[in-house]
Amino acid sequence: MTTGKILLRRGLIVPPHQPGKGTKKEFHRADVRIADGVIKEISEELAEASDETVIEANDLWITPGLIDIHTHLRDLNQAGKETIESGTRAAAAGGFTTVVSMANTDPPTDTPRIFSIIKDKIEETACIRVLPLAAVTLGLKGEQLTEMAQLAELGAIAFSDDGMPLHNLAVMARGLQFAKLLNKTIISHPEDHALSKKGCMHDSQYATKLGLEGIPSVSESACVAREIEVVRAVGGRLHFAHVSTCEAIQLIKRAKEDGLSVTAEVSPHHITLADEDIRDFDTRFKMNPPLRSKRDQNQLVEALKEGIFDAIATDHAPHTKQEKAQAFASAPFGIIGLETAFSVVYQRLVKEEHLTINELIYLLTSGPASVIGLPDPALVAGSRADIAVIDPKRDWTYQTTKGFSKSSNSPYDGVMLSAKVVATIANGKIVYQDRL
Repeated sequence: MTTGKILLRRGLIVPPHQPGKGTKKEFHRADVRIADGVIKEISEELAEASDETVIEANDLWITPGLIDIHTHLRDLNQAGKETIESGTRAAAAGGFTTVVSMANTDPPTDTPRIFSIIKDKIEETACIRVLPLAAVTLGLKGEQLTEMAQLAELGAIAFSDDGMPLHNLAVMARGLQFAKLLNKTIISHPEDHALSKKGCMHDSQYATKLGLEGIPSVSESACVAREIEVVRAVGGRLHFAHVSTCEAIQLIKRAKEDGLSVTAEVSPHHITLADEDIRDFDTRFKMNPPLRSKRDQNQLVEALKEGIFDAIATDHAPHTKQEKAQAFASAPFGIIGLETAFSVVYQRLVKEEHLTINELIYLLTSGPASVIGLPDPALVAGSRADIAVIDPKRDWTYQTTKGFSKSSNSPYDGVMLSAKVVATIANGKIVYQDRL
């Protein structure tokens, strides 16, 4: 980790641009000077100082540091899967300078005591900014609200029982009302367990072919529909995590048109993989929600183009090799994705000309920031020095054995990807640097 003064020279600044909104923004070439954790100057040409670390960024993209609002950092009693230290190193390698850590830790982040332990671990071991969530309900059981006001005072950026849906709508309503008073967002895991039952992949001909129990699309859309109606009734801000179905997209689109404070994210794997890609019972392709149909995948991409989605979020979910070595039906849901997220979505969305690079950067920076109430992470003098440097011409093969995560449950292991993060600067420090 390099600290002090940094000069990025001759890079191409990529300003974020919201999909479906007005005139496209252009690149511009500039030098960027960083000191004391902030951007000091941006100019066409800056003279190099003797005490500066210089990064030659000629023809490389310079973007705001990426923001992931859905990261499972594990730690505590799951440190064998991931720790805050290893998870943030993986995030830095993927260009992320801010991640939001989920509350379904073991034990859950549902009390001020556990929240304070998490905060201390972040302070001691994280190499980037980590904004911890707190649970909505005690034990993620969906029954009794946590001490939301005290947790917010301690620094909870938002509230979520992610991994478990809030089945009791009365509890959901009270949670939204409290969160509204605290100016916080509730992040929903939209799934109806009575409909998903013991399913382990999308309910389709491919599940039938493999002899596996399916998870129907309605298990997601029914949950989205009823939670939207709760927001309509009581107000508050509700964010839908890892949306995966056509039906849910239409419900969220309508809610936005009605002026409700509803936002949504999509994960890289749901826009690049489908149920038909699951072969040989490979548990690296098992996640929740499951990989849906090709039609769903294409509609998710169209929704990104229309501006229905506010963010792309990784849902980075580490598991041990032993856990993932179980039979498909028994193995845990989840894949890792911090180190591959940018390249995976760049390849699918920009190279295939669905989005511009400026629009993609918005979905990985400004969009997620707006969901959780962070300032817009624009690259301007005086702003926090959180920056990703990306080589758009670098093709590379991802190998979990050479990655920073403690886990290896990735369907992209061994896959050739396009464009690579080559340096990450977090709060003015070089926290990751590849060969330039």
